[in-house]
Amino acid sequence: MRILVVEDHCDTRTVLATLLSRCGCQTVIAKNMKDARSQLATMSFDALVSDLNLPDGDGLDLVAEAKRLHGLKTIAVTGRTEVVERKRGLRAGCDFYLTKPVDFHQLRCALGIRAHHSAASPPLPP
Repeated sequence: MRILVVEDHCDTRTVLATLLSRCGCQTVIAKNMKDARSQLATMSFDALVSDLNLPDGDGLDLVAEAKRLHGLKTIAVTGRTEVVERKRGLRAGCDFYLTKPVDFHQLRCALGIRAHHSAASPPLPP
């Protein structure tokens, strides 16, 4: 499974990509919407995992584009915890809306990835 991970926070981006790679996924990372759009234009992906608070725009716009133009499974990973934000995310096209700190088991389940081992995964940094 090839996943585009969009996250402006370096540590979170690295942890997400590393943990997904350990599950057998091929990950491509982007630190903002511009980089993500460039990757989407040049590569094919199975899913988009994106923060919503990006330095160059609202990640929900990226989610909507990825869903509409590429038919991707879309998962928000965000600090936006309010119910109104969750509803907004689902309306924009998020298949799953996960709040930080993200439990990696929840992310794996959202992506349909089976764990390679039974050990619990630590939560991702905020």
